[in-house]
Amino acid sequence: MTRTPTRYTYYTADFATGAITDELPLYDATFSTELNESGEFRARLPLGDPRIGVHRPRELTEPGRAALYVERDGVLVWGGVIWTVKYTSADQHLEIGAAGFLSYFDHRRVLPADFDPAAPDLALVNVPFTDRDQCDIARDLVAIAQAHPGGDIRVRPESTARSGITRTLVYPGSDLKSTGEALRELASLEDGPDFLFDMAYGSDGRPVRRLRVGTPHLGQQGTPHVWEYGANLIGYTWPADGASTANRVFALGEQGESNQLVAVAEDPATGRPLTETEVSYVHLTDADLLHSQARSALAAVSAPVVLPELTVRADLEPVLGSYQVGDDALVVIKDVFFPEGTRFGVRITGIEVTPGNDAGEEQVQLTVTPATSTP
Repeated sequence: MTRTPTRYTYYTADFATGAITDELPLYDATFSTELNESGEFRARLPLGDPRIGVHRPRELTEPGRAALYVERDGVLVWGGVIWTVKYTSADQHLEIGAAGFLSYFDHRRVLPADFDPAAPDLALVNVPFTDRDQCDIARDLVAIAQAHPGGDIRVRPESTARSGITRTLVYPGSDLKSTGEALRELASLEDGPDFLFDMAYGSDGRPVRRLRVGTPHLGQQGTPHVWEYGANLIGYTWPADGASTANRVFALGEQGESNQLVAVAEDPATGRPLTETEVSYVHLTDADLLHSQARSALAAVSAPVVLPELTVRADLEPVLGSYQVGDDALVVIKDVFFPEGTRFGVRITGIEVTPGNDAGEEQVQLTVTPATSTP
Protein backbone atom coordinates (compact mmCIF):
# COMPACT_ATOMS: atom_id res chain seq x y z
CA MET A 1 0.00 0.00 0.00
CA THR A 2 1.38 3.40 -1.01
CA ARG A 3 1.74 5.82 1.87
CA THR A 4 0.26 9.25 1.22
CA PRO A 5 2.88 11.94 1.95
CA THR A 6 2.08 14.13 4.92
CA ARG A 7 1.88 17.84 4.12
CA TYR A 8 3.03 20.44 6.61
CA THR A 9 2.21 24.09 5.95
CA TYR A 10 3.72 27.01 7.87
CA TYR A 11 1.75 30.25 8.00
CA THR A 12 2.86 33.60 9.34
CA ALA A 13 0.24 35.89 10.85
CA ASP A 14 -0.15 39.30 12.41
CA PHE A 15 0.34 38.71 16.14
CA ALA A 16 -2.19 41.33 17.23
CA THR A 17 -5.05 40.55 14.83
CA GLY A 18 -4.37 36.90 14.00
CA ALA A 19 -4.75 37.55 10.26
CA ILE A 20 -2.62 35.19 8.15
CA THR A 21 -0.02 37.12 6.18
CA ASP A 22 1.75 34.45 4.10
CA GLU A 23 2.95 30.87 3.77
CA LEU A 24 6.67 30.18 4.14
CA PRO A 25 8.61 27.09 2.95
CA LEU A 26 10.36 26.35 6.24
CA TYR A 27 12.52 23.29 6.81
CA ASP A 28 14.46 21.62 9.65
CA ALA A 29 11.38 22.38 11.75
CA THR A 30 10.74 21.08 15.26
CA PHE A 31 7.88 22.10 17.52
CA SER A 32 6.57 21.05 20.92
CA THR A 33 3.44 21.35 23.05
CA GLU A 34 3.59 21.03 26.84
CA LEU A 35 0.88 20.88 29.48
CA ASN A 36 0.83 24.12 31.53
CA GLU A 37 3.80 25.43 29.53
CA SER A 38 4.25 27.30 26.27
CA GLY A 39 6.17 24.86 24.06
CA GLU A 40 8.65 25.94 21.39
CA PHE A 41 9.20 26.08 17.63
CA ARG A 42 12.41 26.15 15.61
CA ALA A 43 12.93 26.17 11.84
CA ARG A 44 15.09 27.56 9.05
CA LEU A 45 14.27 29.58 5.96
CA PRO A 46 16.67 29.57 2.95
CA LEU A 47 16.83 33.20 1.85
CA GLY A 48 19.32 32.33 -0.90
CA ASP A 49 16.46 30.83 -2.92
CA PRO A 50 15.24 33.65 -5.23
CA ARG A 51 11.65 32.41 -4.79
CA ILE A 52 11.81 33.32 -1.09
CA GLY A 53 12.55 37.02 -1.59
CA VAL A 54 9.06 37.77 -2.86
CA HIS A 55 7.69 36.72 0.55
CA ARG A 56 9.31 39.69 2.36
CA PRO A 57 10.70 37.34 5.03
CA ARG A 58 12.16 40.07 7.28
CA GLU A 59 8.80 41.80 7.63
CA LEU A 60 6.82 38.57 7.93
CA THR A 61 8.97 37.21 10.75
CA GLU A 62 9.55 40.37 12.79
CA PRO A 63 10.01 39.26 16.42
CA GLY A 64 7.20 40.28 18.76
CA ARG A 65 4.94 41.32 15.87
CA ALA A 66 4.57 38.07 13.95
CA ALA A 67 2.78 34.87 14.90
CA LEU A 68 3.22 31.44 13.34
CA TYR A 69 0.85 28.53 12.72
CA VAL A 70 1.68 24.94 11.78
CA GLU A 71 -0.86 22.94 9.79
CA ARG A 72 -0.63 19.19 9.25
CA ASP A 73 -2.89 17.82 6.51
CA GLY A 74 -5.43 20.58 7.10
CA VAL A 75 -5.36 20.43 10.92
CA LEU A 76 -3.73 23.16 13.01
CA VAL A 77 -1.26 21.45 15.35
CA TRP A 78 0.77 24.39 16.71
CA GLY A 79 0.62 28.15 17.08
CA GLY A 80 2.67 30.80 18.80
CA VAL A 81 4.70 33.99 18.69
CA ILE A 82 7.97 34.55 16.83
CA TRP A 83 10.41 35.92 19.38
CA THR A 84 13.82 35.46 17.73
CA VAL A 85 15.32 35.41 14.26
CA LYS A 86 18.97 35.01 13.29
CA TYR A 87 20.34 35.50 9.80
CA THR A 88 23.70 34.01 8.81
CA SER A 89 25.22 35.44 5.65
CA ALA A 90 27.56 32.49 5.13
CA ASP A 91 24.75 30.09 4.28
CA GLN A 92 21.99 32.70 3.68
CA HIS A 93 19.61 31.05 6.11
CA LEU A 94 17.23 32.65 8.58
CA GLU A 95 16.75 30.75 11.84
CA ILE A 96 13.34 31.30 13.42
CA GLY A 97 12.50 30.74 17.10
CA ALA A 98 8.97 30.92 18.46
CA ALA A 99 7.05 29.94 21.59
CA GLY A 100 3.40 29.16 22.29
CA PHE A 101 0.91 31.92 23.12
CA LEU A 102 1.42 31.40 26.87
CA SER A 103 4.83 33.04 26.35
CA TYR A 104 3.06 36.36 25.63
CA PHE A 105 1.51 36.30 29.10
CA ASP A 106 4.99 35.90 30.58
CA HIS A 107 5.49 39.45 29.32
CA ARG A 108 2.34 40.76 31.02
CA ARG A 109 1.80 41.68 34.68
CA VAL A 110 -1.21 40.93 36.87
CA LEU A 111 -2.63 44.42 37.17
CA PRO A 112 -6.26 45.60 37.11
CA ALA A 113 -7.64 46.52 33.71
CA ASP A 114 -8.17 50.14 34.85
CA PHE A 115 -4.54 50.52 35.95
CA ASP A 116 -3.33 54.02 35.10
CA PRO A 117 0.31 53.98 33.93
CA ALA A 118 0.35 57.78 34.24
CA ALA A 119 -0.10 57.42 38.02
CA PRO A 120 1.63 54.10 38.77
CA ASP A 121 1.23 53.72 42.55
CA LEU A 122 1.55 49.93 42.66
CA ALA A 123 1.02 49.84 46.42
CA LEU A 124 -2.60 50.93 45.95
CA VAL A 125 -3.67 48.34 43.36
CA ASN A 126 -4.28 44.61 43.43
CA VAL A 127 -6.26 41.92 41.65
CA PRO A 128 -8.32 39.97 44.22
CA PHE A 129 -10.31 36.74 43.87
CA THR A 130 -12.52 35.75 46.81
CA ASP A 131 -14.04 32.25 46.90
CA ARG A 132 -13.85 32.01 43.11
CA ASP A 133 -13.77 28.78 41.15
CA GLN A 134 -10.16 28.17 40.12
CA CYS A 135 -11.13 27.75 36.47
CA ASP A 136 -12.76 31.18 36.49
CA ILE A 137 -9.59 32.59 38.05
CA ALA A 138 -7.47 31.17 35.22
CA ARG A 139 -9.79 32.57 32.57
CA ASP A 140 -10.05 35.94 34.34
CA LEU A 141 -6.27 36.29 34.63
CA VAL A 142 -6.05 36.03 30.84
CA ALA A 143 -9.10 38.25 30.29
CA ILE A 144 -7.77 40.99 32.59
CA ALA A 145 -4.42 41.01 30.79
CA GLN A 146 -6.19 41.34 27.46
CA ALA A 147 -8.47 44.11 28.74
CA HIS A 148 -5.55 46.57 28.92
CA PRO A 149 -5.27 48.93 25.93
CA GLY A 150 -3.19 47.20 23.26
CA GLY A 151 -3.17 43.93 25.21
CA ASP A 152 -5.78 41.88 23.38
CA ILE A 153 -4.19 39.10 21.29
CA ARG A 154 -7.61 37.49 20.74
CA VAL A 155 -7.26 34.45 22.97
CA ARG A 156 -10.76 33.35 23.96
CA PRO A 157 -11.87 30.72 26.50
CA GLU A 158 -12.99 27.44 25.00
CA SER A 159 -15.70 26.99 27.64
CA THR A 160 -17.03 28.30 30.96
CA ALA A 161 -16.90 24.91 32.74
CA ARG A 162 -16.00 25.00 36.42
CA SER A 163 -14.11 22.61 38.69
CA GLY A 164 -16.10 23.09 41.90
CA ILE A 165 -12.84 24.02 43.68
CA THR A 166 -12.80 27.58 45.01
CA ARG A 167 -9.77 29.68 45.89
CA THR A 168 -9.15 33.02 47.56
CA LEU A 169 -6.12 34.69 45.99
CA VAL A 170 -4.82 38.24 45.93
CA TYR A 171 -2.22 39.52 43.47
CA PRO A 172 -0.67 42.75 44.84
CA GLY A 173 0.34 45.19 42.17
CA SER A 174 3.67 45.72 43.91
CA ASP A 175 4.62 42.10 43.15
CA LEU A 176 4.44 42.74 39.40
CA LYS A 177 3.83 39.03 38.99
CA SER A 178 3.57 37.90 35.39
CA THR A 179 0.26 36.46 34.23
CA GLY A 180 2.11 33.38 32.98
CA GLU A 181 3.65 32.79 36.41
CA ALA A 182 0.26 33.26 38.10
CA LEU A 183 -1.28 30.63 35.79
CA ARG A 184 1.52 28.13 36.45
CA GLU A 185 1.29 28.65 40.20
CA LEU A 186 -2.47 28.11 40.09
CA ALA A 187 -1.97 24.88 38.15
CA SER A 188 0.68 23.69 40.62
CA LEU A 189 -1.70 23.83 43.59
CA GLU A 190 -3.08 20.55 44.86
CA ASP A 191 -5.90 19.70 42.40
CA GLY A 192 -5.06 22.88 40.51
CA PRO A 193 -6.48 23.31 36.99
CA ASP A 194 -4.59 22.29 33.86
CA PHE A 195 -4.47 24.89 31.12
CA LEU A 196 -3.45 24.94 27.49
CA PHE A 197 -3.31 27.61 24.79
CA ASP A 198 -4.12 26.06 21.44
CA MET A 199 -5.84 26.91 18.18
CA ALA A 200 -8.35 25.59 15.66
CA TYR A 201 -9.95 26.82 12.48
CA GLY A 202 -13.13 28.80 13.09
CA SER A 203 -16.32 28.68 11.02
CA ASP A 204 -14.88 31.41 8.78
CA GLY A 205 -11.77 29.31 8.05
CA ARG A 206 -9.46 31.54 10.11
CA PRO A 207 -7.38 30.35 13.07
CA VAL A 208 -8.97 30.90 16.48
CA ARG A 209 -6.72 31.17 19.54
CA ARG A 210 -8.21 29.32 22.52
CA LEU A 211 -7.59 29.01 26.24
CA ARG A 212 -8.58 25.56 27.47
CA VAL A 213 -8.87 25.10 31.24
CA GLY A 214 -9.25 21.70 32.93
CA THR A 215 -11.88 20.95 35.54
CA PRO A 216 -9.34 20.38 37.01
CA HIS A 217 -7.68 18.13 34.41
CA LEU A 218 -7.58 18.33 30.63
CA GLY A 219 -7.84 15.16 28.59
CA GLN A 220 -10.08 13.05 26.39
CA GLN A 221 -13.09 11.24 27.75
CA GLY A 222 -13.57 7.49 27.37
CA THR A 223 -11.16 4.94 25.88
CA PRO A 224 -7.46 5.87 26.13
CA HIS A 225 -5.19 6.01 23.11
CA VAL A 226 -3.11 2.85 22.65
CA TRP A 227 0.54 2.56 21.59
CA GLU A 228 2.13 -0.88 21.24
CA TYR A 229 5.84 -1.48 20.89
CA GLY A 230 6.64 -2.99 17.50
CA ALA A 231 3.56 -1.46 15.90
CA ASN A 232 2.70 2.22 16.29
CA LEU A 233 5.28 2.61 19.10
CA ILE A 234 8.70 2.72 17.40
CA GLY A 235 10.93 3.12 20.45
CA TYR A 236 11.07 4.37 23.99
CA THR A 237 13.38 5.47 26.79
CA TRP A 238 12.79 4.66 30.46
CA PRO A 239 14.73 7.10 32.69
CA ALA A 240 14.34 6.63 36.46
CA ASP A 241 15.67 9.31 38.82
CA GLY A 242 15.66 8.93 42.59
CA ALA A 243 18.22 11.66 43.36
CA SER A 244 15.56 14.28 44.08
CA THR A 245 13.19 12.11 46.12
CA ALA A 246 12.07 13.24 49.57
CA ASN A 247 9.48 12.13 52.06
CA ARG A 248 9.37 15.42 53.97
CA VAL A 249 8.85 18.76 52.22
CA PHE A 250 9.12 22.22 53.76
CA ALA A 251 7.15 24.92 51.93
CA LEU A 252 8.48 28.39 52.80
CA GLY A 253 6.01 31.26 52.67
CA GLU A 254 6.16 34.96 53.45
CA GLN A 255 9.05 36.19 55.56
CA GLY A 256 7.77 38.31 58.44
CA GLU A 257 9.69 40.61 60.76
CA SER A 258 10.30 37.87 63.33
CA ASN A 259 9.54 34.59 61.58
CA GLN A 260 8.69 32.93 58.28
CA LEU A 261 5.49 31.12 57.39
CA VAL A 262 6.29 27.42 56.97
CA ALA A 263 4.17 24.40 56.00
CA VAL A 264 5.37 20.80 56.22
CA ALA A 265 4.08 17.74 54.36
CA GLU A 266 5.41 14.28 55.19
CA ASP A 267 4.89 10.69 54.05
CA PRO A 268 6.41 8.27 56.60
CA ALA A 269 5.13 5.16 54.78
CA THR A 270 7.51 5.16 51.78
CA GLY A 271 9.81 2.51 53.29
CA ARG A 272 12.82 4.73 52.59
CA PRO A 273 15.09 6.56 55.05
CA LEU A 274 13.98 10.11 55.81
CA THR A 275 15.02 12.63 53.17
CA GLU A 276 14.00 16.28 53.09
CA THR A 277 13.72 19.14 50.65
CA GLU A 278 12.16 22.57 50.48
CA VAL A 279 10.20 24.71 48.04
CA SER A 280 9.91 28.48 48.22
CA TYR A 281 6.72 30.52 47.82
CA VAL A 282 7.80 33.69 49.60
CA HIS A 283 4.85 35.62 48.16
CA LEU A 284 2.27 33.34 49.86
CA THR A 285 0.64 34.62 53.03
CA ASP A 286 -2.22 32.08 53.23
CA ALA A 287 -1.36 29.06 55.41
CA ASP A 288 -3.91 26.78 53.70
CA LEU A 289 -2.50 27.54 50.26
CA LEU A 290 1.02 26.99 51.52
CA HIS A 291 0.04 23.56 52.92
CA SER A 292 -1.55 22.74 49.54
CA GLN A 293 1.72 23.60 47.80
CA ALA A 294 3.64 21.43 50.29
CA ARG A 295 1.38 18.42 49.67
CA SER A 296 1.56 18.93 45.91
CA ALA A 297 5.37 19.12 46.04
CA LEU A 298 5.53 15.98 48.22
CA ALA A 299 3.42 14.04 45.73
CA ALA A 300 5.90 14.96 43.00
CA VAL A 301 9.04 13.83 44.89
CA SER A 302 7.89 11.03 47.21
CA ALA A 303 9.11 8.26 44.88
CA PRO A 304 11.66 7.91 42.07
CA VAL A 305 10.35 9.73 39.05
CA VAL A 306 9.97 7.76 35.83
CA LEU A 307 9.14 9.91 32.81
CA PRO A 308 9.09 7.61 29.78
CA GLU A 309 9.61 9.15 26.35
CA LEU A 310 7.81 7.40 23.51
CA THR A 311 8.70 7.68 19.82
CA VAL A 312 5.50 6.96 17.92
CA ARG A 313 4.26 6.76 14.36
CA ALA A 314 2.37 9.89 13.30
CA ASP A 315 0.59 8.20 10.40
CA LEU A 316 -0.89 5.23 12.28
CA GLU A 317 -3.83 5.37 14.68
CA PRO A 318 -3.90 7.40 16.79
CA VAL A 319 -2.65 9.85 14.15
CA LEU A 320 -0.96 13.09 15.09
CA GLY A 321 -3.62 15.73 15.63
CA SER A 322 -6.14 13.29 17.13
CA TYR A 323 -4.56 13.49 20.59
CA GLN A 324 -3.36 16.33 22.78
CA VAL A 325 -1.43 16.93 25.97
CA GLY A 326 -3.53 15.89 28.95
CA ASP A 327 -4.93 12.80 27.19
CA ASP A 328 -4.66 9.32 28.71
CA ALA A 329 -2.96 6.48 26.88
CA LEU A 330 -2.25 2.78 27.30
CA VAL A 331 1.30 1.59 26.49
CA VAL A 332 1.91 -2.08 25.65
CA ILE A 333 5.52 -3.34 25.66
CA LYS A 334 7.18 -6.75 25.46
CA ASP A 335 10.94 -6.80 24.87
CA VAL A 336 14.22 -7.50 26.69
CA PHE A 337 13.55 -4.77 29.27
CA PHE A 338 10.04 -6.09 29.94
CA PRO A 339 10.45 -9.78 28.94
CA GLU A 340 7.26 -10.75 30.76
CA GLY A 341 5.37 -8.00 28.96
CA THR A 342 3.69 -4.99 30.54
CA ARG A 343 0.71 -2.72 30.04
CA PHE A 344 0.50 0.57 31.87
CA GLY A 345 -1.53 3.73 31.75
CA VAL A 346 0.08 7.12 31.22
CA ARG A 347 -0.90 10.73 30.66
CA ILE A 348 0.57 12.74 27.79
CA THR A 349 2.32 15.85 29.12
CA GLY A 350 4.48 16.78 26.14
CA ILE A 351 4.47 16.33 22.35
CA GLU A 352 7.53 17.13 20.21
CA VAL A 353 7.21 16.87 16.43
CA THR A 354 9.94 16.84 13.80
CA PRO A 355 8.15 16.99 10.43
CA GLY A 356 11.27 16.16 8.41
CA ASN A 357 12.18 17.62 5.05
CA ASP A 358 11.26 14.55 3.00
CA ALA A 359 8.45 12.00 3.09
CA GLY A 360 8.95 9.30 5.70
CA GLU A 361 11.10 11.43 8.04
CA GLU A 362 8.28 12.57 10.32
CA GLN A 363 8.92 11.80 13.99
CA VAL A 364 6.79 12.31 17.08
CA GLN A 365 8.11 12.02 20.63
CA LEU A 366 5.74 11.93 23.59
CA THR A 367 6.63 12.68 27.19
CA VAL A 368 4.25 10.89 29.54
CA THR A 369 3.47 10.56 33.28
CA PRO A 370 3.34 8.85 35.61
CA ALA A 371 5.08 6.38 36.37
CA THR A 372 6.26 7.21 39.89
CA SER A 373 7.54 3.63 40.08
CA THR A 374 8.22 0.91 37.58
CA PRO A 375 5.03 -1.05 36.80
